[in-house]
Amino acid sequence: MAGIYANLAQLMASREMSLSRTPFNPDIVVVKRASFRKGEIPPHLTAYLIKKGECAGRTGTMVYKGRLVPGTAVCVAEKHGR
Repeated sequence: MAGIYANLAQLMASREMSLSRTPFNPDIVVVKRASFRKGEIPPHLTAYLIKKGECAGRTGTMVYKGRLVPGTAVCVAEKHGR
């Protein structure tokens, strides 16, 4: 797996960069260019929008497709057919 050396404080302060973790592999931090403003949802992603209260109460970690992932991620994957 490739790695990079970066100043984490600069990345976190930049509005042009986005740092996130994927719920399906929480050990990996994803660094990418921010593609849209906070609060805006592009039309092609509205089908994957997690509604308020959806999957509430799903806590802890579960095994999904052979991987240990957060319970909320399992709920979303089941609802959206992933």
